Amino acid sequence: MKNSFTILAGLAIAAALVSYMFLYQLRYDQVAVRTTFDRADQGSVQDTPGLKWRLPWPIHKVTHYSKRIQLLEDKLEELQTADGKSVIVRTYLTWRIENPLEFYVTLKDPAEASRQLSSRLREIRGIISRYRLDELVNLDRDRLKLSAIEDEAKATLEASLAKSGYGLKVESVGIYKIVLPESTTEKIFETMIKTRERLAENALQEGQAQASAIRSEAQSSRDRILAFAERRAQAIRSQGDREASKEYESFARNEEFAIFLRKVEALKKMLDHNTTFVLSADSLGILDWFNRDPGQGPKPAAYPEPSLQPGGRR
Repeated sequence: MKNSFTILAGLAIAAALVSYMFLYQLRYDQVAVRTTFDRADQGSVQDTPGLKWRLPWPIHKVTHYSKRIQLLEDKLEELQTADGKSVIVRTYLTWRIENPLEFYVTLKDPAEASRQLSSRLREIRGIISRYRLDELVNLDRDRLKLSAIEDEAKATLEASLAKSGYGLKVESVGIYKIVLPESTTEKIFETMIKTRERLAENALQEGQAQASAIRSEAQSSRDRILAFAERRAQAIRSQGDREASKEYESFARNEEFAIFLRKVEALKKMLDHNTTFVLSADSLGILDWFNRDPGQGPKPAAYPEPSLQPGGRR
């Protein structure tokens, strides 16, 4: 019984060793390059998932590569912008193996690919230096040039890789982080303060111009109203003078009677309904004024002044 178990275990181990020597597995997210005596051709590339056969080393050698997109982040580095400002920028790129055969022949190792891409990623930082700070950091999205920088950097990197024949494809190039140094931050604050002061001055000047226009319009309206009122008042005065001239002609025929009427009107205005006017018997001759012809004789003698009774009544 023990001999049978030992034989079965030995057969299982032998089968495992044979499978390891003559078979290899390829996952769905992998591609393999199977070389013959370390030489590869287009038929060496295997990209169909499943179990594949091979001959033991050193006849066949199998190298697996990932089909997935790889991320490469560069370190933070201080740059000078086109307007003389300093910024600290961190860039990144994503890449994948597009041609496994070219990649195996030129680079072989993904770590070497990362080193090559990292050196080229530093070279494209000169593109960032051609832009101003307000084109890198701004609240107004329309003024930002980050997309243009990333597109230009990707095109430059793709052209460089196409000449090298590494079999790599760059999927995207971008700016991961932008940090402003303390000195740059102070300059930005000073610029912001000056900008706000300039905007405030412009707003003040605009307000003063509008106020001056409003005052000028109000002054013009007032002058027009006063001129119209003056013309209207002059017309009323002229009409009054014409009406008065007619009365003057009537009064001129008997000036004394006209004066008497004026006095009577003044007396009516001076006395109210609660006032009693007391005259002596001799002074009743004043009624003769209403019975005589205005053109007859001299005026009667002066009548005695009316007396003021106690209690404020006359």
